[in-house]
Amino acid sequence: MKAFTIAMDGPVAAGKGTIGCLLAEKVKGIYIYTGGMYRVLALIAEKEGVKLEDEKELLKILQKTEINPLNGTVLVNGEDVTERIKLQDVAYGASKVAIFPSIRAEMVKRQQEIADKFISEGKIVIGEGRDAGTVIFPDSPFKIFLTATSEVRAKRRLEQFKELGREESLEAVLEDVKKRDKADSEREADPLVSDPKKHGYFVLDDSKLTEEKTVDIIISEIKKRGLYDSN
Repeated sequence: MKAFTIAMDGPVAAGKGTIGCLLAEKVKGIYIYTGGMYRVLALIAEKEGVKLEDEKELLKILQKTEINPLNGTVLVNGEDVTERIKLQDVAYGASKVAIFPSIRAEMVKRQQEIADKFISEGKIVIGEGRDAGTVIFPDSPFKIFLTATSEVRAKRRLEQFKELGREESLEAVLEDVKKRDKADSEREADPLVSDPKKHGYFVLDDSKLTEEKTVDIIISEIKKRGLYDSN
C-alpha cells in the first residue's frame, strides 16, 4: 500500500472532522485536524491576555507552543485540550487568528512537516480544513470537498452544542453557519475554495448520507483511482 495525502476541505459542520477520523481508522492512516491548530492559538491567546488582532504577539505565542492535532485528539504542550477547543468562544477566536498570513504560513509549515513524517513511515495522511487541497497539500493525489446544505449543517452544529450542554435556537445557529461560510470564503489569506471541481476536488454532498456511507464512498473513490488497496 502506497503512502499519500488525502486533502479534505469544505465548509463548517460538513462533517470533515468525524469523517476524517473514521477514514483514518479504516485505512490505518493518520488524521490531521488543521483547524484545531487555529483554535489552540485562540485559546492560548485568551489565557495569556493577547488580543486576537495582534498578529505579531500571536506569532510569538505560536512559536513557543507545541501542538499535536492527530486522530481526533489535540494536545498543547502535552495537555489534552480536545474538549475545550470545541466551545464557541474558541471557534470564534480561531476565525479571527486565521486571517493573518504569518500565522497561516507557520501553521502550514507545521502541518506539512507532520504529514511528511508519517508519509515517510508509509502512512496515508488525511489533512482536513478549509485550505488543505489548495495550500497545505496542493499536490495531493486525492482532494475531496465535503459539503452539505446550510440547513443540514446548522442542525448538526445544534446537536454538537446540545452535547456540550449549550442551548441555542436553530435559527441562530443557521445564521452563524452562513456568517462563517461568508468569512471563510471571503478572507484574503487562503480562502475556502469557491469552485472545488475546477481545482480538481472530488465533491461529495453528504446531506443525506450516513457517516459510514460517506466513508465507503471515499474509499471506493480512492480505490478506483488506484491509490488504495485494502488487501
